[in-house]
Amino acid sequence: MLGGLCFGSFLLVFLNSSDRFADMILQNSMHGMANAMSETLYVNNDGDIKLDDSELELKWGFDALYSNLAYRLIETKTNIIVMHSVPKETKGYLFKGITTDIPFSYSKIDNEASLYRMEVALGNKSYFFDVARNDLIADFANAGVQPAIIKVAKIIILFTFILFLIISGIAIRLIVKPVKALTEQIENIKPDDLRKRIDVVDIPQELLPIALEMNDALDRVENSFIHQKRFIADAAHELRTPLTVLLTRLELKVSSSPTKTDLINDVQFISRIVEQLLDLSRAQNINAKQLSSIMLEDVIKKVCAHLAPLAINKEQELELNIESEECLVKIDEGDLTVIIKNLLENAIKHSPLEARIKVSVHKNGFTVEDSGDGIPKDYHEVIFERFWRKNQSDRSGSGLGLAIIKELLSHYDSTINVGRSSELGGTKLIVQFN
Repeated sequence: MLGGLCFGSFLLVFLNSSDRFADMILQNSMHGMANAMSETLYVNNDGDIKLDDSELELKWGFDALYSNLAYRLIETKTNIIVMHSVPKETKGYLFKGITTDIPFSYSKIDNEASLYRMEVALGNKSYFFDVARNDLIADFANAGVQPAIIKVAKIIILFTFILFLIISGIAIRLIVKPVKALTEQIENIKPDDLRKRIDVVDIPQELLPIALEMNDALDRVENSFIHQKRFIADAAHELRTPLTVLLTRLELKVSSSPTKTDLINDVQFISRIVEQLLDLSRAQNINAKQLSSIMLEDVIKKVCAHLAPLAINKEQELELNIESEECLVKIDEGDLTVIIKNLLENAIKHSPLEARIKVSVHKNGFTVEDSGDGIPKDYHEVIFERFWRKNQSDRSGSGLGLAIIKELLSHYDSTINVGRSSELGGTKLIVQFN
């Protein structure tokens, strides 16, 4: 838009000032004509000054034909006209009323006549050679030359504008490309992988300060996150022992009562949170993957057998469906056990009495689905956030189970997705190992 405005303004200025081109053409023409005519001046054998006009009509026929051209020769010392093209009495004499005192080079008089004066030497004397031409030629020049000049100018401006657009487009692409590459690098830095940094090798100098500042900010964030994780791990570890002691004292030394039962439930709830914080801390601090080929079916059977009493207490039906009997996954067995255990515990806790829970083993993964109310689509992303619960006053869970699962799976480039079970009508969680 700015380029179009600039070139449009230039074209308007050019059109408004195009009359000057005719004057420029006239000035150059006068200079050339005066020089050509002065070269034909000579002194004959009688000592008279003559002008050879044999080629005058060939070179300047238009002006000579229409009496638009006149010349005179003036002796510089005496200021006397020693030669002129036509007598002064001739009608239309161009030098009529023009004194011999005119400036050198090109000049105009009353916008009616153009003059050109130059100095020549003939014999031993110096002379002023003046050439006059009626400015009617300027009108002819305007009428004949100006349209052609304007046409050529329009073509040149149009071509230049197109070239300007092409160069601007290339320049913008050259600018946008590194910006886009930098943006893609930033987008690839996820909250769960703060170790990544922006590669500054091929970044232009204009964007380098931004990249360096971003890397510095990531360093500070990562360090803060490391300190936070260390604090959580240390706090959870220090809390585990006193909570175990407190639970033992309540069970052994406090008389049975509703208050005792409530206190034991509270301590067990807090202990569960502490254990899950430790699980989360371990998941976040996995530096090297302990990979081994594990039969997914075997681990799931063990976890189902371990958690079956919880389902029985709620009169729930726990079903295990083996679709693929030889499903091998490369993962640490302890991490796999935590993943399956947390998913099944969530399904049992959050499903109503007499609900149906189904675990299916398929190629490269497994699913857990139930016949509960399901999870609304708006919550499909936030359920993996730490300590998130739909009802914060609900003490049936800590809000860490799914966060631990997602953290562990991320270390094995695996995924977990949530949806609705088409068979049971409740929540369906799909774990896929890579």
